[in-house]
Amino acid sequence: MTFDSYYNIRVFLPELSEQNRVSALLRTIDNTISVKRQINDYLEAIARQLYDYWFVQFDFPDENGKPYKSSGGQMVWNEKLKREIPEGWEVCSIGDIIDKYPSTRRYDTDEYLADGNYPIIDQGDKYIVGFTNETDGLLNRLPAVVFGDHSTRVKYVERPFARGADGTQILYSKYPNVGPRFLFLCVSAMQIPNPGYSRHFKYLKDLLLCVPNQDVSTRFEEIVRPIFKQWSDGIFQNDGLRKHEEYLLPLLMNRQVSVRPLNNHLSHD
Repeated sequence: MTFDSYYNIRVFLPELSEQNRVSALLRTIDNTISVKRQINDYLEAIARQLYDYWFVQFDFPDENGKPYKSSGGQMVWNEKLKREIPEGWEVCSIGDIIDKYPSTRRYDTDEYLADGNYPIIDQGDKYIVGFTNETDGLLNRLPAVVFGDHSTRVKYVERPFARGADGTQILYSKYPNVGPRFLFLCVSAMQIPNPGYSRHFKYLKDLLLCVPNQDVSTRFEEIVRPIFKQWSDGIFQNDGLRKHEEYLLPLLMNRQVSVRPLNNHLSHD
């Protein structure tokens, strides 16, 4: 199609007042998405900061509610990490704590639906890449940590989901002292060797982590659980808002629905 041919296309041009109402409605949706994204970024930042305080700086609350290391908590030298760690903690590799998971179906990109009952998650930057209505092959053991074998992208999922195209590893912990949210934050913070285009899971499995005792692990999971719940819900809410916006736009342009003012507030038929 040549550029000049666009000049001959006839389009419906609504009155300016109608254009303004449509713009205001879409702008309201965009603003809501933006606010929710900011809230999600804030929640994620809180979780990561807590992880840093507790498991990098080792200033988790002691039995008196004071920061452990800064208040003189007992530290011991660990030869593997070449640093001091809290007494009673252990060091092991990611490969040591990862549990086996059943082999599941991977959906090809041409099978992705624009909407559906279950999200499809792969190793790309986009959190949700599509949907499916099929229940065969769903991952129902939750929460789960999805690791991108090529991309090293790490995602936390607490709803039933399907796997996208090849390149994802599903991480579960078999250690009672390593909860799913701790595992997600730990893997996200790791510096994974990057020898170009390669599968990185084999490098991830060799990396070491400092495993807390049961008390600290349980307390951390209890604190961050509602943070992760709100963060996860926000991701799906924003995805739903985007779908509504994409669905509404052609209907508004084709005058299949209209936007009208009602008591100085926007409403749509």
